[in-house]
Amino acid sequence: MPEAANLVVTGLLVCLDGSFKETACGTAPPTLGLKATGGKIYPLKKHENVDALFVEKRLQTREFRLTLRKDEASSPWFELVKSQFVRSGKVYDFHYFCEVCNITTHAPGICLCCSEETEYRESLAE
Repeated sequence: MPEAANLVVTGLLVCLDGSFKETACGTAPPTLGLKATGGKIYPLKKHENVDALFVEKRLQTREFRLTLRKDEASSPWFELVKSQFVRSGKVYDFHYFCEVCNITTHAPGICLCCSEETEYRESLAE
């Protein structure tokens, strides 16, 4: 089977119900999707990197440019390959960094190497 091509989609992060319809968001990381400008919804496969889009308040936006890959041809899910956010019309990269180990990760929390807290960082995308 050929490798699925990546898809870059810009849109708003939305919460989804069991039938992949947009619904109100609660407080816990729900099933998330990206609603593209044209209205198409891309359901995001559950992962800590996807949850980070919902829980990270420092992003100050719900608009993202996500690089996605289809989980399987028959599956409705999209796997998150890369995430960027859009603020005031500009695209930003963001990650979490451990100064001690010089390791970058894409979900908040402790460093997998030394267990120190990682630091949130963002920069204008090139």
